[in-house]
Amino acid sequence: MDKATRLDGIGDKNGDIRHLFTYNLQRLAGVSSRIAMLTIRPEFQINTLDWRAMAVLDFLGVATLQVLARRAGVQKSQMSRTVAALEANGMIQREDNPRDKRSVHLRLTPKGKDLVQAILEASRERNRAMLSQLSDAERLQLMALLDKVTIGSLNYLKQLKGHEEGDEPPSPETAFETEVF
Repeated sequence: MDKATRLDGIGDKNGDIRHLFTYNLQRLAGVSSRIAMLTIRPEFQINTLDWRAMAVLDFLGVATLQVLARRAGVQKSQMSRTVAALEANGMIQREDNPRDKRSVHLRLTPKGKDLVQAILEASRERNRAMLSQLSDAERLQLMALLDKVTIGSLNYLKQLKGHEEGDEPPSPETAFETEVF
């Protein structure tokens, strides 16, 4: 059996970084980001962080800055600057948070929603091209496996942060059910 077909993502003492799941995931994420940058900015005149903020806000509907930053996987200060620019461009609006007067709710404007829908359509085409080497069944399997890896990784992150059983809410059944990264 060829060595490349036996790679398990963990490697062995004779392996190198190319055998690690995390290295390959970072590599793929980098390629994906470059593809997104080369397709989103020229066509829609926004950067990938703006897109991520808008797309996350689209599925959340409404969110505080802190939740939006966490779900988008960026620092709150970075998201604050992104939101300010998107608000200035009429893509996001702020509303009073009825539960906490110290924070605000963020929501997409109709203009922002329209842009998200246009970019989502282009993103589906981009993802179709990126996944073109897989069959329909393999794509479904890949997404199910990514979900499992995400849940396992979130649990490991909790462990590394020193959370004890009962300190946190129970683990979500899918990665789509969590906002704590």
